[in-house]
Amino acid sequence: MKADIQRATELVGAQLPAELYLHTVRTRDYALELAKRYGCDGRELQRIELAALLHDNCKHWQAQRLLDEAAALGCEPTELEMRVPALLHARVGAHRLRRDFGVTDETVYSAVYYHTVGGRGMGREARIVFCADKIEPGRNYEGADELRARAGGGLNELCLAVIAAGLDYLTREKAPIDTATIDFYNELIQELSAG
Repeated sequence: MKADIQRATELVGAQLPAELYLHTVRTRDYALELAKRYGCDGRELQRIELAALLHDNCKHWQAQRLLDEAAALGCEPTELEMRVPALLHARVGAHRLRRDFGVTDETVYSAVYYHTVGGRGMGREARIVFCADKIEPGRNYEGADELRARAGGGLNELCLAVIAAGLDYLTREKAPIDTATIDFYNELIQELSAG
């Protein structure tokens, strides 16, 4: 795994535009900070680091390239992804892990796959990368500081707060909401109410 992390560090440094590279590094650093706060160690930390480094490996691609790559990978776009192809960068990026980066770890795959809209069945590593991507210290939207302050509580509570802020933004903008996000929200509510 350490060799994968070294290779990923070199690849993202060489392939990503400067601004996206800086976001990636901040996401990695913040994901590791969250991971330690939530009790991760050893292999979990390595998986989180690798996923955070590779989470936006094709975010800078234009819409048509994402659609073409999705077709080449057999990754059928949803109706929403056809309308907003930028959302495909998470699923396409996850599929590229095996083919282009030699990463076969399913936990890393899941963290990259779900980092944008979430989804049912996300493990702790995927939840940490999901939150870190949205609230890394370079994110300066209204409410970001308050979300980072909530990281002192439980991971599921942080995920809920991050989702709620995202839903609030999307509803204000009258933008479509991916059903996977709603599924993730509902799963978190069930987990928290089960105690």
